[in-house]
Order: sequence, then C-alpha cells, then structure tokens
Amino acid sequence: MVPIVIPSKVLLYRTYIVFTPEKDLFEKCSSADDHSLKLTNERLNVFQTLLKYETVSIDIRNQNYEAIKQCRTFIKQRYSNILQNKWIEVHDIATYSILYTIKGSEPDLKPYLLSAHYDVVPATNGSWKHEPFGAVVDGEYIYARGTLDDKTTVFAVMEALQIHMDGSTGIADYLSKVKFGNGDFEYILDEGSVMLEDGFPTVQYPVAIIAIGEKGYLTVEYRVEIMGGHSSMPSAPTSIGILSNAMVKLEANLHPSQFGRGPELDLLQSIAPYTAFPVRLVLSNLWIFGSLMEKFLSMKPATDALQRSTTAVTMISGGVKDNVLPPSAQSTVNHRIHSGDTCETILVQNKHIIHDDRVKDRTKFCVEPSPISPYGNHIWPYMILKHTIRQTFNGTIAVVPGLTLGGTDSKSYTNLSKHLYRFSPTYLKLSDFSRFHGINERITISNVERSMNFFYHLMVNSNVGTLTKSVAKHEL
Repeated sequence: MVPIVIPSKVLLYRTYIVFTPEKDLFEKCSSADDHSLKLTNERLNVFQTLLKYETVSIDIRNQNYEAIKQCRTFIKQRYSNILQNKWIEVHDIATYSILYTIKGSEPDLKPYLLSAHYDVVPATNGSWKHEPFGAVVDGEYIYARGTLDDKTTVFAVMEALQIHMDGSTGIADYLSKVKFGNGDFEYILDEGSVMLEDGFPTVQYPVAIIAIGEKGYLTVEYRVEIMGGHSSMPSAPTSIGILSNAMVKLEANLHPSQFGRGPELDLLQSIAPYTAFPVRLVLSNLWIFGSLMEKFLSMKPATDALQRSTTAVTMISGGVKDNVLPPSAQSTVNHRIHSGDTCETILVQNKHIIHDDRVKDRTKFCVEPSPISPYGNHIWPYMILKHTIRQTFNGTIAVVPGLTLGGTDSKSYTNLSKHLYRFSPTYLKLSDFSRFHGINERITISNVERSMNFFYHLMVNSNVGTLTKSVAKHEL
C-alpha cells in the first residue's frame, strides 16, 4: 500500500480560509437585554391566560375539545383589532384551528406561512414545582405546560403581527384547496430546533440550528403468543421472556450510522469556524476525519441521534394473573428515522436483529423522513431566516442547518412549499430538553421577548427583495 501524504498547508487552508465566520446582512436590532418588544404586564397577562387553557391533546380522537375551542375564541378576541386592517382576513378551519391571511401589495409574489399550535401534551401535578396550567411567574421563569411546545410561538407571532400591521392537517387541507398568490408558498416556518448554549464541545458561541428536515416516525407493535398454563408447571421461556429478549436485542444493536447521508456533515462544517483548535481542524477536514467524528458523535445519545435512526422501547405488557403462564405479551417500539433510512429498511433491520420467528411485528404508524429543504447562501428563504436570527440575538451566533429529531406539524405541509424550515427562537441548554413533554416545563421571560422580536423582524425582512450587506435595521 502506498501511503498518501497530505500537506499540512491544505488542512490549515481549509481550517482558516475556507471555513470562516459569516458577516451579518442585517444590522443588530438591539442587545439581548434591550429588545424593542417587551413582555409588559399587559402582554404577560395575555400570555398567562393562553397558558392556562388546558388544551390537552393525546391523539386525534382524545382531546380536550372544549378548552381548545375556548383558547381559539380567546385568541380571536385578543387580536380582533388587527382585522380592522383591510389586508387581513381570519379563517376558521374546522372547529379548532385559525388561519390569518395578510395580503400583500403584489399578489403575484408567493406568500410565506408561519405555523404554530396551541394544543399540548398531558401534564399531571406530580413533581411539578408549580401547577402545570397555573402559568406561575417564578423569578425569570414562567412555568406551564406549553411554554416550550408551542404556545410561546403562537403568542409571539400574534404579538409581532399586531405590531407589524398597526390545527395542522386541517390547515394543510384548507391551504391545498385555496389559492394564495400563485398557489404556492415561498417558505414555511414551523416549530423545531432551538438556540443551544452548550450543545457542542469547544464552541464558544450559541448555535442556532435551522432544521431543514425532520426525522421520520415509526411505531411498531411486537407480539408473542404461545400456549399458557399453570405457574406450578412452568415452561421456559414464557411469552414475556421471549419478548423481553427481543427488546434487549433491539436496544443493544443500534441501527447503522448514516453519517454523511444527511445534513449532519454541513452542520458540523458550519460550526467549525466557531470552535477552538484542534476541533476546528477536525471539523474543517471531515473528508479525512469523518470516521473519527462518527465515533465521537456516538458517545452521547443526543449527538448520536444526529447520525442514525434511533430505537426506544416505550411500552410492554403481558400476563393475566400471578399464577397463570402468560399466553401472550406485547410491546411498542418507537423509531425516529434518519433521512438516510426508510420505514421499510428499519423493519427489515429489526427482523434481522431479533432473529426469532415467534416474535411478530405490526406497523402501527409510519411517517417517512421529510424531504430535505434547500439551504445555503444561494437560497433566499434560508438566508432570510439565518440572518434574522443573527439580527435578533445579541453577540456572535453560529447559524447552521440540521434535522429536528422530533415530529412537527410541518409534515402535513410538504406539498405546499419546498422551502420548509423548523426553528423556535429560544435559548436553551441541553438540560432543558427533558422539560419538553416532561415535568416543570418553563421558559424565561427574555426568551418570550426574543421570540416576539424574532417574528417581528422576520415579517419585516421577508419583504426584502434582494439581500445585500448591512440592510438597514427596522426598529419600532
């Protein structure tokens, strides 16, 4: 084998010349502590009222319909004044959703869509510091179910719209039948990835991830059925034992890494200029150090999920009585599918891992990974989002492409625009992620203010036709 010698000049050139921090296109709006839109007492009361509605949704047939209707009525009443503007219309979609349309002065141009939801997952008082629907202000935090997912976005978009102008599947069906502009959207922005303060080693600045796609979602039921009997004469293994062994295999054998087959490569290279040496050298030269980075990402679940499809055994049951051998046992496994995989490849791989014909599978739910939306400095909608983030958040910000690991309503909008992005304008730490759908969900007051200001500037910036250096800022 002939050794290949790579001059150090090549590595250093890529490290310090090819991958360098970007310059801002929009002038910073304000410091992080002095935003134009403040969470005044009046706005805080509105936000707290929104949070207090117990708009719980478990599935499409199990929701707190009355609370959802009341919440929708409150939103329409709170923002009824914007309907005095002749360019704005409100549409009731089915019984529980709202669509506001703002007509522009040039109807031939494509519109854009900002999406958010006000239904929430269940919450029990349990170990919460404050009652989950109490919307209690405790120091710099507001505690309530929905603060992170996703009532803050609902509130921020509507407050921003009010200043600027002085239900997912149902919405998607409606938009598919009604022509807006030329019948297509320039871009769609939904909830999704956030601004991470401590997500990447040696990165000296916050990292904002614009999700250009989302993982697929696959739920599979596994079942074992064998002869039962009396517990005094047990046969081994039982249905529970067989199924448990299968679940252990699934947890122990990860699905193959798809490193380089999704946006994770561009994510890491975009972060490179904001890291310290030698990490910067590695990230700028993944064509050499890709296998090393693949191993590094696999060391933590949060980073490993960026490069592979994940497996989680979420439910298991079996048996009918303490002295009866279980005739059957069943479990539920949830997969989040990397863009390099499909539902079918995951099912085939699972069957190979389990390698036991007594274990039968049944697909309960499957959504394939979303298409990857166009991104880069030549894509106008992506650049508008990217530089609005940099404009709104104080200091140096690394804005990078990536995948959102959870599911969003945007999966219903893939036929409406090829520019479909997911971003929630909030600062979070890795330790905050357990609060999504967990106990003590909360948000800082400063994050609520950031969200309002982000959406205000996004609305203003989306009217910019051509992006040039130092576009004037838009203060209130």
